[in-house]
This record gives sequence, structure tokens and C-alpha cells, in this order.
Amino acid sequence: MQRERLPGMQIITSLYRHLPVPWSAVARTPGGNKVLEQLATLTTGYTPDPEQEQQESTYYDYPVLKQPIWRWEIVWYFFFGGLAAGCYVIASIAALFGSQEDRAVTRAGYYLSLLALLPCPPLLIKDLGRPERFLNMLRMFKVKSPMSMGVWGLVTFSMFSGITAVIQAARDGLLGRWWGARLLAALPQKLLAIPGIFSGLFLGGYTGVLLTATSVPLWSRSKALGAIFLSSALSTGAALISLVLRLTGAPHKSLHKLERLEWGAMLLEIIELLSFLRGSGRVARPLVGNGPNEQGHIFWRFMFGGGLVLPWLLQTLSFVGRGSTKKGRRNGGKGLLIPLLALIGGYFLRRTMIDAGHVSSADARTTLWNARR
Repeated sequence: MQRERLPGMQIITSLYRHLPVPWSAVARTPGGNKVLEQLATLTTGYTPDPEQEQQESTYYDYPVLKQPIWRWEIVWYFFFGGLAAGCYVIASIAALFGSQEDRAVTRAGYYLSLLALLPCPPLLIKDLGRPERFLNMLRMFKVKSPMSMGVWGLVTFSMFSGITAVIQAARDGLLGRWWGARLLAALPQKLLAIPGIFSGLFLGGYTGVLLTATSVPLWSRSKALGAIFLSSALSTGAALISLVLRLTGAPHKSLHKLERLEWGAMLLEIIELLSFLRGSGRVARPLVGNGPNEQGHIFWRFMFGGGLVLPWLLQTLSFVGRGSTKKGRRNGGKGLLIPLLALIGGYFLRRTMIDAGHVSSADARTTLWNARR
């Protein structure tokens, strides 16, 4: 299957080529393919055996499953939905439990959540093909249907995100001083944030659960995708808020809290991803392998290496360096680089997972092997 080149891919690739990332250096060296193959074997615990796999029975090597029709729209929908959910949850936590200085996090989080959410309905409608299909999905509410729950979860979260952002805008004076703005500013934003947090957590993790509910071996083998996507939503949400606040100026203590939250979410995501790969074993080859159409060269360079492990290590080193200084202020360039890398990693998590799912569905032998578990 020929992959589509998404907008901005060349810019991201050139960015990584100029970064001191060992993963990009590995991929450019003659032995880079061997290293990626060793990483795939180490993390999945599975060593390919072509001779044994060829002896497995199939129906004339025809694919057992119909290939997923999801394209770039779903990748961006998953990414923006995770960003919106992460920003909202973090902003609500800051509103409920934060100090006076954390109001900047609340303000930026609610605005960014709504901005990230705006592309989601158009992307989902474009993927469905016709707008009336989206409306038809709202006619019924099926608890056992991930698609139905996802659409209603998106609608519910949109309501909370929109209301809290409007209240915040009214309190910031962006809506003027007429009686309607004063009425909106008086609404209980913190009270609305409590159920909004649950809807945000649902939106952040449901996309992974949606993939798990399919028959594609890569997606259905392990049940950890929902947790991985939720951790990624929190880490990318914290990264986006941190990036914006650094550009606009914010209290140092609030930025430090965001960094610790981002660090913890990335650590949790690393652990969950490694657990997912180990639990998936053979079916994870399309994601981490280095064979034809497999996504290992993108996954290890842009997602796991450059977009997750590297920013986590840089964040860890910044904490260590901050502890040895009196003021504890970090270099501005590094402070912008870490959240930028985390955002790139969050995007490539969704992209590689979707692209690898297409490859996984075309593997008849692995599909039948997975069905016999």
C-alpha cells in the first residue's frame, strides 16, 4: 500500500535531520536497519521465522479482513481530539486545585481546548463522506457501539468545552461589558468543569478503545490502546499549553507544574507502549518492524525515539539541572523544544498506528494466527 504524504511531513523530516537525535543517526547508517530490527525483536519478544510462517494455512493467501478505509482525516481527528481533551482536563484541574498563579493555565487550556476541538467535526464528517451520516449517528445511543459512544462523547465534550471557554472569555472581558457577558461570567465554571473532566477523559481514551473494538490484529490483540491514547492526550495537552505560555509569558511555578505533569504522562506512555508491544508480540510487527510497508523506521525515529523518549530525557535533565541552580530557570530554546517534540510524537503515534493497521489487516497468516489465541 502506498502511503499518502501528509502536509508538513517534509518540514518535520528536515527538523529531525538537524536535531542531535541518536535515532535519526541510526536510521542513516548502514547498520541502522539492523538496529531497528533488533529493537523490534527486543520490544515485542518475537523473532520472524519466514519458513515456519509460510507453512501456516491460508485461503490462497487472500486477506481475511477488508482493509480499513480510514485515511489522513482520522489521523488528524484522533490527534486534535486528544489535544482538546488533554488541554481541557489540565485546565480544569488547574481551576479546581490550582493557585492564583495557575489561572494562566486555566485560561490558556480552555481556549486551546476549544481551538483544537473545532477541526474535529469537519474531519469526522469528511471521513464519513456525507454530513447526513454524522446526523444519523445521533439518532441512536448504543452503549455497546464504540462509534455511537464516540460521537455522543464528542458532542458532550464539545458542549462542556464550548461553555467553559465562553465563560472564560466573558471573565477576561473579551465579550464586552453588556449584560449578557456579565451573566455568562457569573456562571459556575468550576461546577461545570467537574463533569467536563470526565467527558474529556472519555474523549482522550475512546479513540484507542475504538481501534481495539475492530478485528485488525494490531489493534485488537491488546486492550492497552485506550490507556496509551489517554496518556498521550495528557502529555500533548500539557505540551501545547506549556508551549503557548512560554511564548506569551507565564509564572515560572505554573510552568514547572506543567512540566512535571508532562514528564509523568510521558513516562506512563512509555511504560504503556512497551507493555502494549510485549503483549502484542507478532501482531505488532507492522508497527515496529523494518520490512516492506512496516512503520518501524517512522515509529522509532519520530514517535518513540524523537517524540517520546528524547523529550522525556531532556525534561529529566532539566529537572536535575534546575536543582543545582538557585533560580531554577531553564534555557528558553530547550523549553520550547521539549513540548514541540512531544506534540510531534503525539501526532506520529496516531499516524503510525493507523498506517500499521492497514498493513496488519492485509496479513492473512497473522490474522488467522491471532484468531486462534
